[in-house]
Amino acid sequence: MMQSRDPVRRILLVALDNLGDLVFASALAPPLHDTFPDATIDVWCKDYTAPIAPLIPHVTDVIAADPFWAVSPHRQRPPARPFLRSIAAVRRRRYDVAILSEAPWRIAAATAATGIPMRVGLARHHNEHFLTHVLPAEDPRKPVVQEQARLLGVFSVQPRSPRYRLDPARLGAARGEFAARLPAFAALHPFATDPRRCVAPSEWIEVERALEARGIPVLWIGTSEELDRLRAAAAPRSDYFIDRLSDGSLTSTAAALSLATLFVGHDSGPLHLANAFGTPVVGVFAPGQPERTFPQGVGASRMVYSPTPEGITADRMLREIDDLLVSSAP
Repeated sequence: MMQSRDPVRRILLVALDNLGDLVFASALAPPLHDTFPDATIDVWCKDYTAPIAPLIPHVTDVIAADPFWAVSPHRQRPPARPFLRSIAAVRRRRYDVAILSEAPWRIAAATAATGIPMRVGLARHHNEHFLTHVLPAEDPRKPVVQEQARLLGVFSVQPRSPRYRLDPARLGAARGEFAARLPAFAALHPFATDPRRCVAPSEWIEVERALEARGIPVLWIGTSEELDRLRAAAAPRSDYFIDRLSDGSLTSTAAALSLATLFVGHDSGPLHLANAFGTPVVGVFAPGQPERTFPQGVGASRMVYSPTPEGITADRMLREIDDLLVSSAP
């Protein structure tokens, strides 16, 4: 446990994983700020998640680079030089504390290379060589936010009912511009990193039709490549696609999700992004890890679970949507 006489003026939140993981890590910032109100809190994250990191409450600055060992599906290995430059940038800032939301040994080693004197993480294979404070390993049967909150125990902090959250006001003009294009809508995200976990497009089209029959326009969320496949295979009725109503960037997607009256989507980054803004969400787990990665943000939520995508139908999703809209109505 940290001694109270140790000064903490600069804190680095290390979240060098994917979008959903960065959103989960945002739950650590408010209790850190409450404990060290005069300390600066910065984030070290992947390049593609960098537009979201400034939305974390109390975060001042962001250092972004892709770890050169992190190879995403269907993408080339990132070059080493940008990440090495980010290590040097972190070293120059002389942080007092680094808190690693996820601490595999490579990320722990990179953090140790920055010279930060106090490095806190949950136990992972071989990472004890690179951390100064190692807590018991994450329990995969428990919620991510609850498990990551144990990192704060080093500072004698025990947050009550931790939740991840993002500040939509920090989106600035991007939010106002999107609201002018589409003032009220439900967002659907029928995609996942592993296509084998995706519910059939025909079921999503049925959800779209049911929502539009109720007078709720539908905005489809995804990358241009994903949306092109949907447009070619399923012929959605809606003309609203995130890559056509905006530049399709992560900032534009965040602006849209912060304004949606409802989000329905697979267990992936956009689900947690929406819930962090307080948007009511229905998470689709087919199968995923619902006991670990269910929506844990500040918005209302429901889940649909099945061991296989074939077990999830439009009717099941619509039942959860109805219950969610009733329970979250003002």
